[in-house]
Amino acid sequence: MAEKRTIEKAIKVFESGGVEKIDNNSFRVKSATSKRSHDVIENKCNCTGFILYKHGDKKADRTCYHLEAVKLFKDSQGIQ
Repeated sequence: MAEKRTIEKAIKVFESGGVEKIDNNSFRVKSATSKRSHDVIENKCNCTGFILYKHGDKKADRTCYHLEAVKLFKDSQGIQ
């Protein structure tokens, strides 16, 4: 489960229209703090936060607010 702060940032990005669908497995997500964007491909993000994620027991537990924003987007669009 993602941390509260991560979820809050994800909601902010999602609600501001910051998630762009490229195809079924690829998304471009705007940063919450800068003009940069990050790529989320097959539930992996290219941001530093995802790469260095230290919470949870396994690599499978890795997340970041970009990935969480994509999850919100998918839920809103009925995408699995």
